[in-house]
Amino acid sequence: MASKMVLDLFCFTVLVLCMANPSLEQEIFDPMDFEAMGDGETDDGQALVDAWDSACEHRAPAIFVIPKRTFLAGPATFEGPCRVTPKVQILGTVKAVPSMNDYYNPGWFEFKHLNGLEIGGGGTLDGQGAASWNKTNCPPKRSCKSLPISMRLLRVSNATISNLTFMNSKGFHIGLQQSSSVTISRLRISAPADSPNTDGIHISRSDNVMLTSLNIGTGDDCISIGQGVNNLQISDVTCGPGHGISVGSLGKYMNEEDVSGVSVRNCTVSGTTNGVRIKTWPGSPPSQASNFTFEDIIMHNVSNPIIIDQHYCPDHDCVVSPSRVKIQNVTFRRIQGTSNDPVAVKLMCSETMACENVHLQDISLIMENNTATSNITSSCSNVKGVAVGLQNPESCLY
Repeated sequence: MASKMVLDLFCFTVLVLCMANPSLEQEIFDPMDFEAMGDGETDDGQALVDAWDSACEHRAPAIFVIPKRTFLAGPATFEGPCRVTPKVQILGTVKAVPSMNDYYNPGWFEFKHLNGLEIGGGGTLDGQGAASWNKTNCPPKRSCKSLPISMRLLRVSNATISNLTFMNSKGFHIGLQQSSSVTISRLRISAPADSPNTDGIHISRSDNVMLTSLNIGTGDDCISIGQGVNNLQISDVTCGPGHGISVGSLGKYMNEEDVSGVSVRNCTVSGTTNGVRIKTWPGSPPSQASNFTFEDIIMHNVSNPIIIDQHYCPDHDCVVSPSRVKIQNVTFRRIQGTSNDPVAVKLMCSETMACENVHLQDISLIMENNTATSNITSSCSNVKGVAVGLQNPESCLY
């Protein structure tokens, strides 16, 4: 009798839930139902936003789908918080409106104030940036408009971005800011090697972030790590062309937040101007950058495979005072391959804030197209640390 009463209660509960939620399937919100043309010529940006807004206001789980068509879109903001954060499926190709006159935000596609965001689908975001790249030639000491980030994620948490292609962004391809607990994986990001400031992924003021299984080749850093980043894990990245995987640049602005807890593992870097790098500006305000691990990394024809540069000044018009970013607890372990620069390891630290506890272990680098090991060197200044295991080039740390 008791078991029958329990069964009856269970059936009644299921019936009530089904009546309250007549459809157990997630509702789909498609911009084609919001007057999008999907012809690759008409600006469908507003239709995309309208579809998102409806999905965001939906009381039950929903899917915001960009179908397998070609869309043209100007800047679009997908903002929360939502009743239930919709899943985002980008199945087709979205091309950015080429003219910079249409852009008024830092991003082209902006996802803001969202918890539990999931973006995927196998589609493509094409920033159509070629016409804008010459606008990055901003004279020193002049304020110029920044080029938009193809996908900007601001104040998102517990998010995943995966299985997408990004190409030819106007500015950075992906920008992650003021966010936490984010995983980015299985992306292909590409732009020409001479396209300026087209970083693959830029992260700042964010914590507990994982980047894995990425193929990135652009005209700037494959991955750049700005101020305020804590607990970042990078693994299984194929990088090149571009400027490598970089911490920084740090110290350009007042009141920058510290950076700590960055690991870069199991990566391949090819044909880049740097391999793994930490860079800070001279004359910087005080801050700290600590607890970095770079290990199990293969270099192919890379300039500066291992570099700490505390004299970073791309405009060649910087103050002459030393950087005050304190770098400490840095490990380079099991890094091998070829360099196209005879000085393969450069540890150039601040004259007033020496790098401390820098650890080199099992470094094996030779010159590109040359099996000889005697013509490759390392260079150190203002650095305290130790070298253990195989060291080629011969280490400047003792």
